[in-house]
Amino acid sequence: MEILLWIVIAALFILSIAGIFLPVIPDTILLWGGFLLYHFFIADPGAGLPASFWWGMAVLSVLLYGADLLTNMYFVKKYGGSKASSWAAALGILLGVILFPPFGMLIMPFVLVVLVEMLIQKQPFERAVKAGVGSLIGFLGSVVVKVVLQVVMIIWFFVAL
Repeated sequence: MEILLWIVIAALFILSIAGIFLPVIPDTILLWGGFLLYHFFIADPGAGLPASFWWGMAVLSVLLYGADLLTNMYFVKKYGGSKASSWAAALGILLGVILFPPFGMLIMPFVLVVLVEMLIQKQPFERAVKAGVGSLIGFLGSVVVKVVLQVVMIIWFFVAL
């Protein structure tokens, strides 16, 4: 039975990393599922994972959720977008996940940033597209950040054992 549980935990960890690229898969929840399976069904009663592990996972989980929004907003600003465009990029991520999964996270921020820059900020098309490209780079940057964070979380799990 324990071997089957370890296989399920490994599968949850693999699916969580796949969830970075397929936003319909709840990556952070799958990681926590693996942690909780170990803690409640494999670990010796009373031993389990230390409190520092759980606090660390809570902090890293918040960072995982914020990675998309923060990196997108940062790169839009870096590529010449306005503050309104940074918020449009964040809104685009949320709308993209809901309305057009799985590619909406890539397309919607770009479209909204370009529209905000052109229609509200009255910027020329070239500058609006440059800010939109910043949203694409932000998405790719968030993928890198999320992969690193998830790998750290998984390694920390095995170290904490």
